[in-house]
Amino acid sequence: MLGIAPDRRGLLPDADVERLKDFGTAIRGKYGRNLAASHAKGSPEAEAALDGNPDTFWSAPDGSTHAVLEVDFEKPITFDHTITMEWLNAGQHVEKYTIEVFRAGKWIPVIQGHAIGHKRIDSFEPVTASRVRLNILSSVGAAHIREFQLFRVAAEGKQ
Repeated sequence: MLGIAPDRRGLLPDADVERLKDFGTAIRGKYGRNLAASHAKGSPEAEAALDGNPDTFWSAPDGSTHAVLEVDFEKPITFDHTITMEWLNAGQHVEKYTIEVFRAGKWIPVIQGHAIGHKRIDSFEPVTASRVRLNILSSVGAAHIREFQLFRVAAEGKQ
């Protein structure tokens, strides 16, 4: 809800339209470059969650209540936000998850959450890694992930 109503002409007020354009520009500036798009190619199944197309999706194995979607990069990337989208045609399944990076031979949690739903945006301190994964810790059936995207939203040089 943006709290904007049509004016007497039945149109959105010009000042509000300009602010919405500014808002759109700011969003595209922050989320316009999905770092996952430059990942090292993986399995065709995983590619469906990394292809930028919300009409395709990765599925956990049938009957599973835990699964992992891993993204590898040829060189380390720095990111501080993720966008995860669940395919909801069969209902919301993910109950608990973590986003993790691989460092010094082990997986390190960056953030943990409950439920993904249509779109979940997670924000955290910048991390640098060449391996990232969405670790679905519990679900009420096989999870289906439409998109798993990584972004660097913080200003360059800002830590």
